[in-house]
Amino acid sequence: MAEMPKTDESGAVSPRADELSRIDRNRRLAFLDLDAADAEVLRSVKSLFEAQADQFVDRFYDHLRSFSETAPFLNNPDRVERLKRLQREHLESMLEAHWDDDYVRRRWRVGHAHADVGVEPLFFLGGYIQYVQYCFQVFTAAKNQPVQGYDWALALLKAIFLDVGLTLDAYFDQSTRSLQHALDMLWKANEELRRFAQLTTHDLKTPLATVANLCDEAIDEFGADMPADARDLIVAARQATFRMSTMIDELLAAALSAQSIEAEGIVSSESAVQEAVERVRPVLRKKGITLTVAPSLPQVWGNHARLREAVFNLLSNAAKFVDPQEGKIDVTVDVQDDTCVIGICDNGPGIPAEERERIFVPFRRLPAHRDQPGSGLGLYFTKSLIEQQGGSVWVESEPGRGSRFYLLLRRFGAAETE
Repeated sequence: MAEMPKTDESGAVSPRADELSRIDRNRRLAFLDLDAADAEVLRSVKSLFEAQADQFVDRFYDHLRSFSETAPFLNNPDRVERLKRLQREHLESMLEAHWDDDYVRRRWRVGHAHADVGVEPLFFLGGYIQYVQYCFQVFTAAKNQPVQGYDWALALLKAIFLDVGLTLDAYFDQSTRSLQHALDMLWKANEELRRFAQLTTHDLKTPLATVANLCDEAIDEFGADMPADARDLIVAARQATFRMSTMIDELLAAALSAQSIEAEGIVSSESAVQEAVERVRPVLRKKGITLTVAPSLPQVWGNHARLREAVFNLLSNAAKFVDPQEGKIDVTVDVQDDTCVIGICDNGPGIPAEERERIFVPFRRLPAHRDQPGSGLGLYFTKSLIEQQGGSVWVESEPGRGSRFYLLLRRFGAAETE
């Protein structure tokens, strides 16, 4: 990519930067085989274009007004006249063929300007096409051509390729800078959000802990003298504070999950699933739930911590709702060409059709599960964690026949195993 000359604090171009610019320009000219002979050819036909340049520019801007993407930039008559003048100067300078540092800087400014206002390359590249067509019409119609048609056509195309290359380099340079600036702002905003989340959770959990302690003290000191209904209300209040504290922890986890400390890469899905299984195993033993896991799980692309948490959420969710008398959970795998699908299937009560999509909405809980502990965030987190690593989550279920949650993941090593 061409690099614009860098200036010092006084605005002067540094000798080193000017040298780099000159080297890049000479490299482009050599690559296009654009030389002094081409420059002479272009200058010889310049007067042919100048005679009808205003007509071409007027026609070109009429063409721009016919597109919704470019028409909004042409509402101001004074601006249009200025743009027309600059357009004519730009096109004529290609036929002047003075490929010096000033020529490069002017093309660089054009590319930057289009990127700044949001005009896509499609539209200003269309201007070059119109220019080529018009020059061919004008030059071929001329009765006294100073050079052969092949010579001026080839020289013109070389000059346009030089111009397009410089302008596009500048356009993408500016677009990259704008994108980097936006990413920097996003990163700073996320950092502030995470700090806010951490401070807020602390501020929220402290009074909750105080309320829970006061409930304990009330029961310890006056429980024996309290009416049973009053004692139950205090116990319920205490449990509510614990649920709220858990919800705050989960919200903090969601705020921090956007940037994991582990980079995305090759992940052993078998290892992630086994770690999730070990965390949920005490609940499975307590409730007598049978768990089976597919014997061989593939390596995938993603993030180990996110995959482990997603599987744990689904396993613990299944364990929460299956019948403890005959509860059963199966972890399955379906390996495809470049993806794999891990399934967590249970024989629980199932999910009504009208609720299947809404269960991934934060704080959404099935009416039948309102008396169960939980915040309604588990499935929302699962979906977010998997989508952050390029996967997807969905559910298949019907009332009375259990639920089957599926994680679609990008598989590693597909090409090597074919």
